[in-house]
Amino acid sequence: MSELFIQVDVQLTRIFVPIIIILGVVSNLLNIILLTRRTLINHSCSLYFIALAITNLFYSSFLLICNLLADGYDLDPAKYLTIFCKILSYLLNFCPTLSVYFIVLATIDRYCASSINAQTRNLSNIRIARWTIGILIFILAVFFIGALIAFDISYNEKFSCIIRSDILFNRIFLIVNLILYTIIAPFLMIFFGLLTIYNTKQVRFRPVKISRYRRTEGQLSRMLLFQVGTHIVLTLPFCITFFMLILPIQIRFTSYFSIVFVICKLPFYLSVTTAFFLYILSARVYRNEFIRLMKKIFHVRRSRY
Repeated sequence: MSELFIQVDVQLTRIFVPIIIILGVVSNLLNIILLTRRTLINHSCSLYFIALAITNLFYSSFLLICNLLADGYDLDPAKYLTIFCKILSYLLNFCPTLSVYFIVLATIDRYCASSINAQTRNLSNIRIARWTIGILIFILAVFFIGALIAFDISYNEKFSCIIRSDILFNRIFLIVNLILYTIIAPFLMIFFGLLTIYNTKQVRFRPVKISRYRRTEGQLSRMLLFQVGTHIVLTLPFCITFFMLILPIQIRFTSYFSIVFVICKLPFYLSVTTAFFLYILSARVYRNEFIRLMKKIFHVRRSRY
């Protein structure tokens, strides 16, 4: 029976992960191109979206391919070479956390931009966005040095690159990592997202002179709120199953748990591909820029012929 579950895991990975990789690469490349256009690049929120797209592009084009080779075809150098084990573990922990906190920073930025208080609104600017992006990358890059220490190759019937939870440092690192990703980040997203919605509703009852925001700012807020909701829905099942890995329960050693873990991992992978489609659906300014880009591309192609 366990062999059947293993085959199901492998087939699910081989079928769905290549599709997610293609979607991730194409959608994040389009995000980078569109968000750097003149209409959007001058907004601080766009900088967070660009940083998010770059991180997700790297995750889709490199790390997901590594996971596909390891889980789908059993081609995993991290099981045999310590340096690969540590570097891949570092990147697989660092990149998703970096992505989720770019979304957190964007929600805080939208809260500031939607505030009726002028001083709070002034915190939403490109200079602050650049500084916060740099500081976030530095802090998380230093924190996840713990992954280089905690992960190592282990042999238990077969070689694997794992974190040994019986070591105190490893256990503390794993718990803090989980708290950062599964508790603090979603809480901050929801908290500042709700405050942004509240601010937006308050603005409607203010005089036009005070409450008139640039249309693009409002659409960026809507893009973000869509993304926050979708991100939580797609990543929550994986976060729950991953959290169960550190609990002293027997179910995590069963074949049933293994297949549930793989099934929950696929929506988690999908979360790096959804931003482009959400932006297209939720913001007219983004749709218009996409249409202009397509017209420009096809016009160039026609002119060549």
